[in-house]
Amino acid sequence: MYHPYVWEECLEALEKTPHALQRLAELVPAERWIHRPSADRYSPVELLYHLAEVEEAYFQRYRLIAEQEHPQLTAYDPHDALSEGRFVGGSLREGIARFTEARTRSLEYLRNLPAEARDRTGVHPEFGEWSIFQQVQLCVAHDLLHLCDVLLRSQ
Repeated sequence: MYHPYVWEECLEALEKTPHALQRLAELVPAERWIHRPSADRYSPVELLYHLAEVEEAYFQRYRLIAEQEHPQLTAYDPHDALSEGRFVGGSLREGIARFTEARTRSLEYLRNLPAEARDRTGVHPEFGEWSIFQQVQLCVAHDLLHLCDVLLRSQ
């Protein structure tokens, strides 16, 4: 269930992620951004494009849940982009810019969302009943996971 304090904390955390990534880009040597730890894992620069793509998918979920009655949601499979090589060859600067643009749009939408809409739900194929508030919390966790990935690979 939506809680105003937690909602605001989540939005603040989501707003900080692009800044954290930009700071990491300044601190982490360029060669560390392009190395894949294994064939089935993104390089840090590919993670930026993954974050942008996921942000677009999450934005669509926010809108569907807010604007439709109990919509069916689709799952996002990060391995599709990896196996297709969709993010290979992207630049660090463009990856951060794409993610920042997508995140800014999501935050603008979420900040203008009426409080009563935050508990609206759709049906996710993996999670079942899924609210906008739960999606926002998942987004915070997803950001943290990948910020840690980038930070740990920078050593």
